[in-house]
Amino acid sequence: GLSRNRRLGQMVLLSSVAAGAVMVGMPFAIFSSVTALLRMMERSVGLAPPTADMLHSEKHDNNALFRHVPKLISALAWRELGKFPTPVHRATAKTNAGEQFSFQVKREDLSSPLYGGQKVRTLQHTLAVCESRLSSAPLGSVMRR
Repeated sequence: GLSRNRRLGQMVLLSSVAAGAVMVGMPFAIFSSVTALLRMMERSVGLAPPTADMLHSEKHDNNALFRHVPKLISALAWRELGKFPTPVHRATAKTNAGEQFSFQVKREDLSSPLYGGQKVRTLQHTLAVCESRLSSAPLGSVMRR
């Protein structure tokens, strides 16, 4: 059998290939961003396929990655933990020279009344991978990375 790290590496490769197949004709920068995101996810907790419950109960349109690369829905574990999409607020400020400029602020702090911020988006993948691994583990076993 393949070692666990080698299998995870193959999952990243397959996910990247799947993303590439879906993204034919898209700008290279988008393909590179998706590939980089998948590699970062694999390095953090690894990748795992979604459980049947994840596939049927989650609102996958609320995940930007899945909206742009729908084939990844069946390849990556994910749970929606926050309240999304979060609002974007417009604001204005003045420079030291007195010139006024406008900018937008994405309110990630409103993604959860308990936690807020980027933590919630990170945990959506991390906890889903743990759930997926536990659901496929033999009863009484402990899964180690």
